Amino acid sequence: MSSAPVWFISHGAPDLVLRDQSAAHFLRSLRLQDVKGLVVISAHWFSHRLELNVEPNPSLMYDFYGFPESLYQMRWPASSPRWLQQMVSDQLVQAGLMVASIRRELDHGVWSPLSLIDPDSEIPLVQISIPSRFTPLELWQLGEALAPLRSQGVGILASGAIIHNLRELGPQGSSVPRWASQFVNWLEGKMAAGEQEMLLNYRKIAPGAMESHPYDDHLRPLFVALGAADGVSPTRLHDSWDCGSLYMGAYRFD
Repeated sequence: MSSAPVWFISHGAPDLVLRDQSAAHFLRSLRLQDVKGLVVISAHWFSHRLELNVEPNPSLMYDFYGFPESLYQMRWPASSPRWLQQMVSDQLVQAGLMVASIRRELDHGVWSPLSLIDPDSEIPLVQISIPSRFTPLELWQLGEALAPLRSQGVGILASGAIIHNLRELGPQGSSVPRWASQFVNWLEGKMAAGEQEMLLNYRKIAPGAMESHPYDDHLRPLFVALGAADGVSPTRLHDSWDCGSLYMGAYRFD
């Protein structure tokens, strides 16, 4: 089996699964070929330590409020087999990282995009947390620690947002703010050029960085993806905008 890919998905609002939206259509058409399992990192699971979810059939967490009742009735039959959990745990320990096992539900950063991509849950997964104390460099190194799993057919899927500023959202069809387009162009350019130092210090130097991420929780999974990609530049799979400033970019690293 060839080396499994790495993906970064902008998962958007929780009701993405209900909406007739460009990004939702894209996710329904996306196929995660050539993988026997996935390690998933979501912007909605932060913890004090590095944790791995060992719940074999995790149910869904409805970690949001104010959405249509039908969203809270969503079900998705995720599976997280022991062999995959052990493979990921062993790899992290081999890389010198301590990882704790816990049981939890899947947050919407996982099930919202994956229920569109893989509605029958044919691909097993295991979710790991983002340690809240990790810097962008340490997240990059976490991705590097996961990278050897790719040669064993396990893909890495990071779920977050290229831009995440809920206070700046506008009505559907709003024009894209200049700070948002500047940030996306800068970020994609630095990823294409492989400029690690610039990416790690984006908060100080990227145009529109603070407007795009008042808090950096939704960009942090990208650094794990970049580390796991082993220096490969991304292929942009999708680009669209929602509510003016919410960029729905998705990328694959082969």
